[in-house]
Amino acid sequence: MAYILKNTSGLVNTRITDIGRQKISQGNFNITYFQVGDSEVSYNAISGFNQTNSVVLEPAFNSQNGAPVPQANFQNVKYPYYVDTLSGATYGIPFMDSTVSNVYNVAPMRGFFSADTTTLPTNWYARTGSEYVKTGNYYVEMNNLGNDQNTMTLLPSICNTATTYSFSAGDFVTIYYDGLGLTNCNCTYTSVSSPCTTVYSPYNPCPPVPPSDRSCFMSFQSCIPILTYRIIGVNGNTITVDRKVPNYSTPGITGEARVLVYPSGMNNFYDSATPEPHWNQDVLNFESVCDVDLFNVNIWNMNIPWSESPAGLNSSAYKDYTNFGSVNYLGSKEYFGYSNSNGQTDSDTVNYYNSLGDKIIVPGKDQKAIAIVHYTNNTIDFVYGEKFALQPYDPLNETNTVGMARNFRFTIPWLQWHKSTNCCQGQTFYVDPPNAEFEELGLFQEHYLTSNKNTDMNNPGHRYYHLWDTNPNVIDGYPSRIGKVFPDLNTIVIDDEEIIAAMSYKSNRNWTLPAPRLVLSTPNGEGVLTGNTDYMYVTYRFSTGLFYTNSLHCNYYSSILGPNQTCNSTSQDVAITFGNEFGCLGNFTYDSFEILCHKVSGEGRPSPTGWKKINATNQLSATTNGDLITTSGITGTTLFITKSLYDSAPTYNLNNYITLPTVGQTGQTLNFGDEYYFYGNIETEIQATIYEMRWLCNLNQNEFNYSSNPTWAAGTPTYITEVALYDNIRDLMAIAKLQSPIERQSIQQFLVKLDI
Repeated sequence: MAYILKNTSGLVNTRITDIGRQKISQGNFNITYFQVGDSEVSYNAISGFNQTNSVVLEPAFNSQNGAPVPQANFQNVKYPYYVDTLSGATYGIPFMDSTVSNVYNVAPMRGFFSADTTTLPTNWYARTGSEYVKTGNYYVEMNNLGNDQNTMTLLPSICNTATTYSFSAGDFVTIYYDGLGLTNCNCTYTSVSSPCTTVYSPYNPCPPVPPSDRSCFMSFQSCIPILTYRIIGVNGNTITVDRKVPNYSTPGITGEARVLVYPSGMNNFYDSATPEPHWNQDVLNFESVCDVDLFNVNIWNMNIPWSESPAGLNSSAYKDYTNFGSVNYLGSKEYFGYSNSNGQTDSDTVNYYNSLGDKIIVPGKDQKAIAIVHYTNNTIDFVYGEKFALQPYDPLNETNTVGMARNFRFTIPWLQWHKSTNCCQGQTFYVDPPNAEFEELGLFQEHYLTSNKNTDMNNPGHRYYHLWDTNPNVIDGYPSRIGKVFPDLNTIVIDDEEIIAAMSYKSNRNWTLPAPRLVLSTPNGEGVLTGNTDYMYVTYRFSTGLFYTNSLHCNYYSSILGPNQTCNSTSQDVAITFGNEFGCLGNFTYDSFEILCHKVSGEGRPSPTGWKKINATNQLSATTNGDLITTSGITGTTLFITKSLYDSAPTYNLNNYITLPTVGQTGQTLNFGDEYYFYGNIETEIQATIYEMRWLCNLNQNEFNYSSNPTWAAGTPTYITEVALYDNIRDLMAIAKLQSPIERQSIQQFLVKLDI
């Protein structure tokens, strides 16, 4: 035990007793009585002594001990006050006065990038410090990439001297090219004092001689594709990656490109395998429990579970969605309402806009994949509080600031978003976009996901907010939503399937593609759709036989229902038109445009093996610019799916464009869903709720005026040093000690409180 320090301790020091903690564990913590006492006052030891100078012991854990090891202990209050006279009852009745309060903080921006906020649009830089990359000390010669190969040679060039790791099979590599060559690495130095406290990585948590910490950033403002590969083999400085590398030599792209190497998994680079390294080994040194964990996980996790294989994947030859990475997260896809449409009711819809501004609703059963962005690691710090601090602005409550929602920012700096007017600058998404033109739209609204099976969950349900871009739609002026933010779960779910495609390394593209508009068209003869039980599902792809590489088709599946024969309609063809949302097309080179289509009878989903491929390049108008497809060639043309084209079209095989892992194949070959980190940044304010258990112990003028302390003489002043709280069987639940004895006077009130 120790004494309460008068100059630093609070006026009232409260501690739950051992029996109190036991009864909390049993769900039986109830306060019924209180006592006040002066057990640590000696009234007659020194005549005229100022009793407020007396020191008081800290409240004990074992004032009452429910575990009889080494023995049961019932200390209680040694000298309690009598309620009415010089004898009799000593217990009063406290009054519950519990309160609720919220505290807010700003979480540090976490992610792989740093921002230059002085520029508009914001310039982002890739971090190359040892907390983020295994190494950024390599580059590739652009004119040596490609040639229909899946190998590249990594050449050494020191960017960050604090980074000491190399590369190995299983690691991920991202190639950045912006024309700056080997000068594209800006570093600042920070002196690291000894003894070392900076965690450089789990492999080397604290070097014996601390070097200067080198914070390095790399610009990448370029429209050249930014692609990530997995290393599947290493031979010296030559690595073999999971798929073909773009051929940059043909379009004349030369110079050097930086290569950033990321580890194969969270453990043991960004995080530890168990929480054990985060705890002080001195178990009984309770001060260590209050230390800030020096191990900081700087990035967010991301998993992309698929519940349907992409079009063109033959499960008899290639690993299908049941063998994709993140398959263990399919239960979360159901939990968030993206699988069975009958399991929940959503207060709003999942939707996207096609390239002509039509709003397309996506039912849960049609959602092929979602990207779950979460913060899952073994650190013991509660760095994101209990929830994201997102709440609507109340103009009558001045403590609720306008910026609370807008301070939530979800940024993908490398994304080439087809809705953006500048597709080379990345995109930041908001729950409440800061654009003045959106002010009156009321975008920042609470929505709820409720259960159709357990109404007890629905009061009001899972709260979420939509995540919006900042680009107004051409028809209604609304921006595009790409997902949901669940603030009470500290989780972001991306449901826009083109964003998901861009975030999936296997898709082989960091750009998104717009969706077309479909309408029925009167055929010249028999049409491809014969009745209103026929659905035509449509997507498309750009292909190249020249340079760069092929990538995943557009991940939006548009659909249209066939004609109603009861209205004397004839069979119909399908017409396809595009709006001008190909702003990124000029950054790439394609010589073939292919329509992918699948006729389905009834309400079932299209089969991955049932898609057909129609080469529609010759349908485009003004298609060529040196034999390359142009934006005007797409937007100025109406394309058709006719019965003859559909019947004669070959089956679409995705493996002809992206090398897929075969059934039974082992090793490091990348597959869909193998992503584990969110390659972007998240900024948010956070919130926690404090429930304060408060008991008012009221001393009326004519009560508690007589002490049982044998050193006290009737008619002389008394002093209170302690307040004790008891349950209904008078077990001591909590004891509060005063910093200094307080003289008993007239009407007094003592407030004993515990924060939960």
